[in-house]
Amino acid sequence: MLCPHRFFHISSFLILFAIVSTAYAEPVDITADEISRTTDGIVTARGHVIIKRQTDTLTADEVIYRTNQHVLEAKGHVIIKSEQAVINAEQAVMHTGSKTGNMRKAVIILPGGERLAAERVKRIDDHTFEAEELTFSSCPIDQESWRIAARHAVLDQQDGSLTAEDSRFEFWGVPVLYSPWWQQSTKRKSGFLIPGVNIGKRRGTEVALPYYFAPSENWDATLTPHWMSARGFMGEAELRHASLFGHEKINFEGINDTVTGSNRSRLQGDIHWNLPAHMAFDVQADHISDYNYLADYATGREISTSYLQSTATLSQSGQLGYMSGDWFLQAQHQQTTLLPTNAATLQILPRFQSNIQWELPANTLLHIDQQTTRFNRREALRNNNFVDGWRFDIHPYIEMPWDLETGGISATLTAGSHHTRYWLQKNLQNNRLPKLINTTPTRTTAEISLEVRSDFESINEKRTRRHVISPIVRYDYIFAPDQTDLPNFDSRFSRLTMSNLLSGNRFTGYDRIERVNRFSLLLESKLQFKDDETSSARDAVTVRLGTSYDLLKQRVDTRLQRDPVRAFSNVIGEFILEPVSGITLRSSGQYNTSIHYWATITSGMDLALDGNRLHIGYTFTDKRYALDAKLVDLRGSFNLNQRWQATGSWKYDILLKSTQLGSVGLQYTHACWKIGVEGYRVNRRSGTSTTSNVGFNLLLEFKGLGSVGS
Repeated sequence: MLCPHRFFHISSFLILFAIVSTAYAEPVDITADEISRTTDGIVTARGHVIIKRQTDTLTADEVIYRTNQHVLEAKGHVIIKSEQAVINAEQAVMHTGSKTGNMRKAVIILPGGERLAAERVKRIDDHTFEAEELTFSSCPIDQESWRIAARHAVLDQQDGSLTAEDSRFEFWGVPVLYSPWWQQSTKRKSGFLIPGVNIGKRRGTEVALPYYFAPSENWDATLTPHWMSARGFMGEAELRHASLFGHEKINFEGINDTVTGSNRSRLQGDIHWNLPAHMAFDVQADHISDYNYLADYATGREISTSYLQSTATLSQSGQLGYMSGDWFLQAQHQQTTLLPTNAATLQILPRFQSNIQWELPANTLLHIDQQTTRFNRREALRNNNFVDGWRFDIHPYIEMPWDLETGGISATLTAGSHHTRYWLQKNLQNNRLPKLINTTPTRTTAEISLEVRSDFESINEKRTRRHVISPIVRYDYIFAPDQTDLPNFDSRFSRLTMSNLLSGNRFTGYDRIERVNRFSLLLESKLQFKDDETSSARDAVTVRLGTSYDLLKQRVDTRLQRDPVRAFSNVIGEFILEPVSGITLRSSGQYNTSIHYWATITSGMDLALDGNRLHIGYTFTDKRYALDAKLVDLRGSFNLNQRWQATGSWKYDILLKSTQLGSVGLQYTHACWKIGVEGYRVNRRSGTSTTSNVGFNLLLEFKGLGSVGS
């Protein structure tokens, strides 16, 4: 029977559906422009044929279905779509029961974009194909620069591999490598990765050949033998695991250094576990065998790192009615890269900290912050202060925020007290204490502050421009005793910055608290623009200017506050200009009004336009204020065209008249491969090398080329 319509007559459709369904017990839906059926069970469909099964959809110009043999013969623009792949072929013969079949001139496109083209393909099951005279590539079809050609191959999607025989690797159509056997990954799978090659003065010629090991879905590892001609063999291992419970990542590298004649290593870790009752356990670890390790083996900005820190933290947060809070228990180990020994470096074993907040009537918040810490150093005394012992600090205070109903003015009043108590350990050298040293000193302070902010704004009629001027006034009164003879575990006096201008205490840590009767003023002006009413605002111009006045002018620790406290602080200013999106100019500095000089100046420009980035920075510090410095910092990356990119960096010390760090690189990025080279020079010296480190890095990467060889 012939039917001129897209769907044949409903009665014929039901008969055909029943025949096909019975044939292999899986529903089949066939539509076509013309469908006919003979008495011996042969169904012929022509014109826009569509055959649907539960997992596959087949389209073709013509299909002959032999119901007795359960065989489909399709030809003319054959396309088979499934979750596993999309197959295009000139002809296909498929067995409807077993889903096996044969195809001619077929192209198999995998979910990841990989493409296999073959003269003949045999479909063994849903996930396995056997191909003859084939090519394979993960490049886009219109930008294919590399491919694997072979006489015979088996594509196993469950295993995630293409195993080829009599194969060759072709780059731009030119064979560059022949191999009797080749295995190529099509998904996450164990195998060798692209080698790494570097050449430098400090480590010599370097070759690293990473091996990726993926035994299961939720964990894997990368094992890398790393040869350095000037240092020897380094073993590197990175282990990764992830689950609903959390994740772990551990890195280890070690070497028997031929220059120093010693074993050197580095261990890094990143662990996060989600525990019941909104608890969490986190580990951040970074430990090196010796203080010169980073100078010899690190790359980039990590070379200049002064301290490494490792922490393990158990924490919890939550809310119950009007009360909310959090706590954590932490151990912390610090390691210096500036000194041969870590004896004077402070360790925290352990620290318990909690913060609780209650919402009280009359728009009042009650806070109780507490910290208990056990400090440890290997030496017993330093600067006549005990450096080993416990410290307990409790900080209750109330906070009363207030906003004018009509807007424009807001204020916050806080009042509280710090009580700090120490329990100091005995002198570790002779197991006795000097008679005049108090082993349980205490400190109690009282504090009150009021911060008022007012916003004066002007908005144009189209609501696309807004200018706001915000004066902020803060008053702090802190009564604190002299703390010169108290232990100092973690405090230092911070120089004035824009971030601590409106702060009552400019000491870091908990061991020192300022004694002040201080007024602080910050004047902020912003000019904002929007392209239209629905778009977000852009801060085109931002200006900040601030200073403070202290009526007491007293110091609580002459060793940490070496300079006498002046009534008026430096005037601190900041200017930020963003004329268009992607261009930012910044400048900030401090001016000493007492003896009239610029204490610090920091200026810079950042460009981010069409993928190009440029940073130009200048830093100046006057020696009358702090350690003098004059530094120039340049960094940038520029797209020469769609595929070529140039990168560079330069950090120059004007006082030393020396380049501290410099690099220049060139990179070519294709849709399926990448190549790059970078030359560098680092002037930081270490105990194992007195010369600057000069060398270059080479990058070569092929997209999807995960494993090579046996």
